[in-house]
Amino acid sequence: MRTRHLRTLLVFGAAVFTALGTTTPAQALPACPSNAICLWRFQDGTGDVYVWRGGYVDLPGKFVDHVYSFRANRTGAFIDWAKGKECHSVRKGDYGSNYGSRFGSRMDAVGDNC
Repeated sequence: MRTRHLRTLLVFGAAVFTALGTTTPAQALPACPSNAICLWRFQDGTGDVYVWRGGYVDLPGKFVDHVYSFRANRTGAFIDWAKGKECHSVRKGDYGSNYGSRFGSRMDAVGDNC
């Protein structure tokens, strides 16, 4: 009886492992220069791109509240000024391929830190 349960658990574990190993990865974002944060107007790194390399910068008009994907190759901060300062820190390696449904639809500026 114990062998049967062990065998069932092993088969179930193998099936779960196989299912997890075959998931489709998210579409990769385009490359972004070293020590920069890239912001795109559309999902999955498409459309116009803005490359930020440091310091405080108000986003160009067409990017204000319209950042739908990003890739961070350095630390930085995304800032919204609508109701006072709301700030989200980002670290090297962070990315979002569908960021418009999150903070990207409110971003006004980029800076080195919050």
